[in-house]
Amino acid sequence: MKRKRDKIDVTEDIIHVKCRGSKKLMHVHQSLLKRLVGPFDKLEVINGEFDPIANTLDLSKLAQHDSFELVVQWLYTGEIGLVDEPNEPLFAVTMLRNAYYAVFHLITDWDDQYLTSLLNNIMDHLLDRIVNPEKYGSAMTVEMLLETTKGLCGPPIRFFSDWLARGRLTSNMRSERLVQLVGNRFKDRLLQIFFEQKLEGNGTPPWEKDPCAYHLHFGQSKRCQARS
Repeated sequence: MKRKRDKIDVTEDIIHVKCRGSKKLMHVHQSLLKRLVGPFDKLEVINGEFDPIANTLDLSKLAQHDSFELVVQWLYTGEIGLVDEPNEPLFAVTMLRNAYYAVFHLITDWDDQYLTSLLNNIMDHLLDRIVNPEKYGSAMTVEMLLETTKGLCGPPIRFFSDWLARGRLTSNMRSERLVQLVGNRFKDRLLQIFFEQKLEGNGTPPWEKDPCAYHLHFGQSKRCQARS
């Protein structure tokens, strides 16, 4: 469901945002950034740094430039627009992964539905590109999927684990080599999903059963509407 845009005070300060991966700066209205990261004078908590003289917010430790552009785009429009490369599915998924990671670690108010909606919107895009690759181009291979899991936590890791156990997998490697790639991080989770699937009689996977399966809901937030 499309988020209603908040009214922006066009007379307020513009903050210059620096992220890793580019020398370019993004220019964002102050109120939008403060709602995401909280007061600038407490940024050391989330590994950010604000220069009041240059009016520059440095998020290089957490945010990658191209991915954070998706976040800024959503803050202004309530939508995420990502140009897909048909033969490079890893590019889009990595961009979304990095955007999710940055927002997850920048959020200071977990009761703010505005911010959890941002995370859930990114998660929807991430899930759709893996579950429905025919809409975008080539499918993600298992090797690509494992590469995108580095540094992630929360719903994306749960989805990747579920997909490895119950999704339509594509790979260019032999199965024994893939087992080595999975490593200890996923082995216990995959074994748990295997037994759950057997006990439930190979039921419907979570991403088909519940459109909110990989969403975050905190405080007084209600369950999301079904994905369109």
